Amino acid sequence: MTQDLKSAKALVQGYNAARDVAASGDATAAACQSYLSSDHTYRGMRPFYDIEGSKALAETVWSPLKSAMSTIQRRPDIFFASHADLDPEAGAWVVEMGNLLCDFTADWLSIPATGKSIYLPYATMSRVLAGTIVETVEFLDILAVLTQAGRNPLALHQTGGMMMSPGPKTHDGLVCNPLPEDLTRDTYDLTHAMLTDLALGYTSPGDHLVRFWHPNMNWFGPTGIGVSLSIPGYQRGHTLPFEKKQDVVKIHDWELALAEGNFAAFMWWPCLTLRNTGDYLGVPANDAAAEMRVVDLYRRDGDKLAENWIFIDILHFLAEQGVDLLANTGETE
Repeated sequence: MTQDLKSAKALVQGYNAARDVAASGDATAAACQSYLSSDHTYRGMRPFYDIEGSKALAETVWSPLKSAMSTIQRRPDIFFASHADLDPEAGAWVVEMGNLLCDFTADWLSIPATGKSIYLPYATMSRVLAGTIVETVEFLDILAVLTQAGRNPLALHQTGGMMMSPGPKTHDGLVCNPLPEDLTRDTYDLTHAMLTDLALGYTSPGDHLVRFWHPNMNWFGPTGIGVSLSIPGYQRGHTLPFEKKQDVVKIHDWELALAEGNFAAFMWWPCLTLRNTGDYLGVPANDAAAEMRVVDLYRRDGDKLAENWIFIDILHFLAEQGVDLLANTGETE
């Protein structure tokens, strides 16, 4: 691991710590300003989307979240750094994934407070350049909060299980120490090969799964799709209903590919453009061409992929089909 990546990790950890402990909106804005470049860009899930500058990010995302959640505990399960495509001359990115454990005591994004503890899954990718964070891509699973608050009318249509996704089975997702380069390269190559094969038609036939996935794989999908365990469970809980009820309009190239040790992350904005032909996720079939924006995190085990955590902007995907769950938070399940 180069000093560049070590420094990038330390910078992101410092930013998280400073922002997390900030006690006011002004302090949150100051923490963002201290660690983010003056022209920092942020891409987030619906309703945040594109945000320019640290002040706007603090005012739009972090200060309202911290005002609504009287306690926030960051629980990272995966943390690593990588150059894009493993090219030392490319940008340095830091990847973090886990859950924010929150005490939901005031309304947030029009979601009525529950007065109870909730979890907010997140995946964050931060690009570091010259000692500052210049770009952030962040997936906050807001639909998980809607569902825990009983305000997701489509919750019963989830094809997989509903749970707070755990970290890696091996409990080694926080990569802090240098690792052999060949370990990283093997992970990158296997994940790259699997995704290249998958993109040929974006279906998961049995031979594809057997070639690339451990038989006892874990697939931790976003709220709306849910969790599936083992290859048969994955087919039952995700791939079969997904492929039966969606037509692929376009397969997009990934934008970012990263790996360190046994972990990898790939990001698409978007990944797929789809047409809902069969009441997918409880939304009636329609003619809309809807985007799925995705970040995938993987753990390799030998010559197979063993675990996959996937974040999808489901709220955006649904809104493009005319279903705005954030506009209907007064409706319960």
